[in-house]
Amino acid sequence: MADQELINGLIATYRELNIRVRPLPEERLQVQSGTGANGGENGETVRDAVSRLRDSEMRFSQALKERITGVPMPEMFKGEDTPVLGTETSSDSTATVLSQFGTARESTLAMLRLLPADEWDEALAGGQPIRDRVRELYENDRQQMERIVGLLGSP
Repeated sequence: MADQELINGLIATYRELNIRVRPLPEERLQVQSGTGANGGENGETVRDAVSRLRDSEMRFSQALKERITGVPMPEMFKGEDTPVLGTETSSDSTATVLSQFGTARESTLAMLRLLPADEWDEALAGGQPIRDRVRELYENDRQQMERIVGLLGSP
């Protein structure tokens, strides 16, 4: 998959979320799946899937920023249990989580657009080339969108 196709795919995810999720009432986005049917895990909500998208996007965006600027993120903000933004709460609405995702995605896209083609093959933290990490992000988007579509089911 070409670099521009990856970027277009990342843009499409946010666009699709805004079309499919943003207009829905919060009550519908907080309904838990019961048995894992329709693409979701037992007890999963659309908000959960959007939160996973936001969290992975924030981590990727921060890693890319560290790679480009050379300024590492403070250790106190690293780790799986650490809040990604530091301000998110379990009471944030899905629209708020979606906006946080959108802000991080815009930052990622801006950095990728400015990244010279030869730097796409340079490694981020963990040793993977940026291009491979973008492909993983794209694949994660696709998987989460499948879950979201399954969780939403019929109107």
